[in-house]
Amino acid sequence: MLNITIRGHDLSGIASVKELAAQTKKQGVHNLQLALGMSFPDMPSGAANLNPGMGASIKRELANEDVQVGILSCYINMIHPNPEIREQLLQKFESYLRHARYFGAAMVASETGCVLPEIQYTEDNFTDEAFADMVGVIRRLVKAGEEAAMLVGIEPGLNHPLYSLERVEQLLAAVQSDYLGIILDPTNLITSEDYQGQVALVERAFESFGDKIVAVHLKDFKIEEDRVIPINLGEGLIDYAAISGIITKYKPLSYVVLEETKDDHIGQALQLLEASEVKP
Repeated sequence: MLNITIRGHDLSGIASVKELAAQTKKQGVHNLQLALGMSFPDMPSGAANLNPGMGASIKRELANEDVQVGILSCYINMIHPNPEIREQLLQKFESYLRHARYFGAAMVASETGCVLPEIQYTEDNFTDEAFADMVGVIRRLVKAGEEAAMLVGIEPGLNHPLYSLERVEQLLAAVQSDYLGIILDPTNLITSEDYQGQVALVERAFESFGDKIVAVHLKDFKIEEDRVIPINLGEGLIDYAAISGIITKYKPLSYVVLEETKDDHIGQALQLLEASEVKP
């Protein structure tokens, strides 16, 4: 009982919303995580470009093929070290929050960024100062989410100040709002040394803050030279059957995003998930 979702930009050769809708339906999927700038790079999609008509038009075109936007992506470096750039990015996210309802989205999603200009792994993200900075920014964005009645979906990961389940719990304690949700991507929280604990990590996340989990990314991976490399679902080391079972137990029909599963591999992934489904 999963609400399977794909990222629009995991489909190749898409030049229009009509093509996106048709190709999504072809794969047997009805939900999108839509990153406007990645799916439609020629369409202006900055803070000042979004408008109700754009959202309504895209929503209508997708609905013709029984497809909807579940998650609107606005992945930014929300703690960018340059104050001017940071402010521009935060205003963009706030614009997405105001306009997401016209697209039919349930939430606007982002990771938490990096203390460096380019998002990458650095232990400088793991300081209490970086975490406090991030909390302040998320508090601002959640306030905008409350005003727009739109969920802010925050995705933890090892390249960010929100790098562990413990830090997620601290964030949720610091920013208590019905409009703050967590997008859980277990592959973003594991390394080549501890990936065998992936199922226990997901179980622990749902036990600890399952009420705040608003979507899950199911991203398969391989280990190559001590690095975690994303690949199509079913080709790697993720225990998708066990993780799917946990999601179904705690949050049936949650949005589950097949991140990095590309094109016709999406239909194959759906077959794998259906075959592995544990009947209640």
